[in-house]
Amino acid sequence: MPTTVSDWMNVSLRTESQLVEFQVKYFFKHHAKGLLRLATDQREHITFPTAMNNLEVFRWLLDVQAIWPIDETQGTPLTAREATAQWANGKEAQHALNLLTAEERAKVLRFYRPNDAKLSLGSCLLKHRAITSKCRVSWSEVIISEDSNRKPCYKPPKPDGQPLEFNVSHHGTLVALVGCRGNEVKLGVDIVRMNWDKDYATVMREGFQVWANTYEAVFSKREIKDIADYVAPKHVDPQEMIKSKLRHFYAHWCLKEAYVKMTGEALLASWLKDLEFRNVQVPSPSAQKANDWGQTCGNVEIWFHGNRVNDVQLEIQAFRDDYMIATASSSVDSSLSAFKELDLDKDVYP
Repeated sequence: MPTTVSDWMNVSLRTESQLVEFQVKYFFKHHAKGLLRLATDQREHITFPTAMNNLEVFRWLLDVQAIWPIDETQGTPLTAREATAQWANGKEAQHALNLLTAEERAKVLRFYRPNDAKLSLGSCLLKHRAITSKCRVSWSEVIISEDSNRKPCYKPPKPDGQPLEFNVSHHGTLVALVGCRGNEVKLGVDIVRMNWDKDYATVMREGFQVWANTYEAVFSKREIKDIADYVAPKHVDPQEMIKSKLRHFYAHWCLKEAYVKMTGEALLASWLKDLEFRNVQVPSPSAQKANDWGQTCGNVEIWFHGNRVNDVQLEIQAFRDDYMIATASSSVDSSLSAFKELDLDKDVYP
């Protein structure tokens, strides 16, 4: 039975098609029994393969909101599927889609909503750009493979080629990619966009404790208590108080998903409640309206089966008013670059 992280890295990763709101309890109820389980009495410290020093992790961000426009001026209402097909026939979208393989195009066009198709398209393009730029492979020769967990990766066809570890996340209008040359480091990234209106209404109707308990399949009892009992600083207005508590919850969620994606598993992993984050700090948005990037927090404590995990680097950063982006690296020696916001024409297209 697997007992360390290196043993249980290989379980299916969440796919890009899971953009629809994740219903935690449903999945656990119907799928958890068949998942990999860890021995509950295992006390061994979590370890990752030793990484080389001075490994640079590059981090990219692409906002798809203003690119590949969606024509919403049609007089006849369209279904979501028809709207995606119409979007794909647009000149700009066609140009981008033609840069992908036939399989990748089909994957993008399986999405019902044009906005989701745009995110998937952005994800595919960033993967191609990363492999082309970091592995000295021409765009037409890029082949995105999958490891045993179905996690995207680049496996060079020649023994002397340059492998690339990377991970992608997208939410709202943003696509993030983190990557590192070689295969010594495992990476995970997650973007969350706070859904203030929906979550605030639910909390006001049911209470924050009831709302927090909805996620008891993902968080430990201590984490649920931390989330429910969180006292927001410097807020008197009740609405702002609830928003601060929700932001604290989203920070927990974002950090946990980035960590889980780093291991190669998904939020269905049976050991989720044994992975516990303490001292979670919530990054504040920038006080300067001209600056999208807010505070970065990296002092979260990671515990697994009651043991402190010290060989993983984990940080979370605020972006604009309603986004947070978490990055996880299996090496504390890796260097996390600042996120670079990419321009589609200058930085992504071949």
